[in-house]
Amino acid sequence: MRQRPKVDWRFPDEFGLCERNLDCRQLCILEIMKWQGERNPIPAFLNAFDCRTEGLLLRRSEPVLQNGWSAIRFPSLSTDQLRHLVRSVYDAEGYCLIYYNAFEVPFSAYYRKHDVVHWALLIEDDGTHVTVIDDTGDPAYFDGYIGRIPSDVFFPALQSAGGSGAAIVRRNDAGAAASMEVQFARLARTSVEQMLRQGGLDRLAGFVAAVEALPVDELRASLDQLEFDIHYFRRLRKLWETAAGSGVIPKVCLDSRWTGPLTEACNQWSYAMGVLMKWKRQPEKSYGSRLTGYLRQALEAERQLFDGLERLLEGRP
Repeated sequence: MRQRPKVDWRFPDEFGLCERNLDCRQLCILEIMKWQGERNPIPAFLNAFDCRTEGLLLRRSEPVLQNGWSAIRFPSLSTDQLRHLVRSVYDAEGYCLIYYNAFEVPFSAYYRKHDVVHWALLIEDDGTHVTVIDDTGDPAYFDGYIGRIPSDVFFPALQSAGGSGAAIVRRNDAGAAASMEVQFARLARTSVEQMLRQGGLDRLAGFVAAVEALPVDELRASLDQLEFDIHYFRRLRKLWETAAGSGVIPKVCLDSRWTGPLTEACNQWSYAMGVLMKWKRQPEKSYGSRLTGYLRQALEAERQLFDGLERLLEGRP
């Protein structure tokens, strides 16, 4: 049995990584990387920027592991088969990644709130209970980020949620051959293509316009979803900011034409988050104009960010 870790993903670790710049899947994988001795995990999580929207829904693509790391998913199975698979993976690996639709799982704080695929890290299976690390566990089962859940609750809940499964993490050293300078150029080029050429910024502008046009009562009813989406969307920006500030991105790639707007975008998204949280605490008030003001400023910073990356890549002043 692996010694139970003390985990609190609210605060940056020794690499500057936490729930502000990594999502649930990445945070679970980060724990596994640390167990396996990885001393430079940030490049594995850096992805290119993109944007997809539908009305008030703000999305980006599911991040892909880089730098030779990969998550191998096993297919969804029936309850008994899933229980056997998880036990087999745990016996072989000492852990098991679990994914499921959190909207349908009662031991998740997202239960009946957010229709999303969520990830947790199983670190013990003694046959009667499982112990998992999860940043959104319900306090009925969790003490902080560590939960101990009866197996007869855990596995039937996963099965009833649909789309549940297990995964493991692997690294191929050959996939980490490219220098960070080369990786940065590829990510920057893809980001410029997706945000400037393929309409990412236009869709983001449409999202801001949709928020601005919504009647205040409807906007007030959407605060939880807006907070969830903006927090997720902001994370990749915060990760790039962490990579730039920690020396992971080489100095030759750093340029104030994109690093300055990146910091400003992070700030404006954070201000928008702060307004949403304040509005939820004071629902009788209206913070719509402040919210849309921060969103417009975030949009402008995003425009400058990708213009700065494009200028850097093309060698323009």
